[in-house]
Amino acid sequence: MFNHVLLCTHGTEGAQKAEAFIFKKLTVNPGIKVTVLTVLDEDWRLMTGDDWLNSSKTHSAFLDHVEEQVGEEIKEEWQRIKDTYPITSQVHFLQRTGAIEETITRVAAELNCDLIAIGPYRKSRRFLTTHMEKGLRARMKNENLHPLLPCPLLIVP
Repeated sequence: MFNHVLLCTHGTEGAQKAEAFIFKKLTVNPGIKVTVLTVLDEDWRLMTGDDWLNSSKTHSAFLDHVEEQVGEEIKEEWQRIKDTYPITSQVHFLQRTGAIEETITRVAAELNCDLIAIGPYRKSRRFLTTHMEKGLRARMKNENLHPLLPCPLLIVP
């Protein structure tokens, strides 16, 4: 049925549902190749603040530091996936920075994927609780994603 699945994850509860579906249900067929993609939204590099007005070098150094920290968090998420699903020893992991919708569809087309899997829409709990949800906060817009799709999209409930 499917030969190559692009599993998009960023560590949130919804993304973990997509991971579970792909690694527990869909990959029972050993012929299916899976690539795990984590997209770091390009907008984070546009952050500015008053403390950076004094030096562009300080601004650049801080952005490099943040990128390194986020990279480490992504590696930790990938390790969680590897520890949870032994089948992932055969999985390829990719991290890209860019506009989320465009990056997902570009990678799917480049890798000749025949299915993209993502987690469900999630309501933001940012203002309702003091508990911080794990994972990246950036969100996709369906109206931006759907016209770009090079293959079917599976939204795991």
